[in-house]
Amino acid sequence: MEDEIKHRMWEKPMLIHGYVLKRTCYACPEQYDVYAGDEIVAYFRLRHGTFRVDVPDYSGETIYTAEPNGDGVFMDYERVEYLTKAILAVQEYYLNMKWDKEGIW
Repeated sequence: MEDEIKHRMWEKPMLIHGYVLKRTCYACPEQYDVYAGDEIVAYFRLRHGTFRVDVPDYSGETIYTAEPNGDGVFMDYERVEYLTKAILAVQEYYLNMKWDKEGIW
């Protein structure tokens, strides 16, 4: 039973700086949808050794890239570091975004 719980932990959402990360694929690629409240605000993907962050979703603008040691999945020791850096890039993107006349994006 304990092994089954550990095996399925990747399905649990994570919370980093108020953003909810829901892993949509475990490996090859390791990828996440990122939410602020109920809205998807970013997409994270690690594939072939390149980690990228797109906003507001997978078809949007790439705002951050990195080359972690993991190829299609983060090494355990680097996941928190890269996901946190990615969240900081998302925060910076939205904080520096120009507002339109109506005060919405």
